[in-house]
Amino acid sequence: MKAAQLLDYGPAENFRIVDLPRPTPGPGEVLVKVEFAGLRWGDIMGRTGVPVRSRIPPFVPGQEAAGVVAENGAGASRFAPGDRVYCMPQGNAYQEYLTISERALRKVPEHVSLEQILIYPVNMPTAYMLVYEWAKVQEGESILVHAAAGGVGSLVVQVLKRKFADVTVIGLAGSDEKVAAVKANGADHAINYKSTDYVEAVGAIAGVKPRGFQPMAPPAGVHVVLNGVGGATLRTDRRVIRKLGRWVLFGTTAGTDPINLFANSYDSITIMPFSKIPFRGTPEDRRAEEFTANWVNTEQLDAPTVHPIENIAAVQAAMERGETQGKVVFRL
Repeated sequence: MKAAQLLDYGPAENFRIVDLPRPTPGPGEVLVKVEFAGLRWGDIMGRTGVPVRSRIPPFVPGQEAAGVVAENGAGASRFAPGDRVYCMPQGNAYQEYLTISERALRKVPEHVSLEQILIYPVNMPTAYMLVYEWAKVQEGESILVHAAAGGVGSLVVQVLKRKFADVTVIGLAGSDEKVAAVKANGADHAINYKSTDYVEAVGAIAGVKPRGFQPMAPPAGVHVVLNGVGGATLRTDRRVIRKLGRWVLFGTTAGTDPINLFANSYDSITIMPFSKIPFRGTPEDRRAEEFTANWVNTEQLDAPTVHPIENIAAVQAAMERGETQGKVVFRL
């Protein structure tokens, strides 16, 4: 069977398309014929060995797969051959066939395509939690969304504009094409941060914060910043957040950078690091899953960008450079 195998930790060029033996399902397992495999930032981290090198190369990565049931192992009876399913394995999604416990499989709704379903199981619960459970966005607030054309960011914009009646959404993106996509997605404002100083642009929209300690100054800046990029924005974001605002940090695709906590003290900005991982098994997690299922069944759904698995090295490298848009999946 065809597979995208990682020969060693490091750059995307370490991928090779190889032919591997087809696996056999064990007791309680199902053999899935993978049609599409998703790409997420966690795959980039896993390829580079950050934060840990959990597998010995060479191995086949991939944490999102959708396809059809090909065969049941002994005792597996929840699914029949031909059923359309998706799963979140701990690797091996980038190969034509994978084995996985039947308990880890979910059926794909009839009205949803196999490539389309991969947009939602990871990114939508994250978007829901960022908006509702962590930032606790309220009507009447203004929200700045970094990477608003990305997989999570685009869904955050949709949730804010479809589920709230009175919020102002400002989206940041890295090209004019992405800016147009952010606007088309419903954002009230979209800014190309590569050609425009986003601090000045946000100030023109939400009001310019005065420099220094001015307790009687009128409110200015956004109520919430949702930042999944990090890097230099960790030095500049506080200039666009209003007093008593919330600064949600949930990713470091642009790297890390020290945060001067004292610089935020006079504005009493709440700094809120976020990961979905600690919420596993909690009521918040269940609400996120229910929200996602309802969204998939009732809302207009997006289409991902599809690439052949043979292009995995180029596409992963493009994601690292911030050049991809929306959800990216590979066709096996």
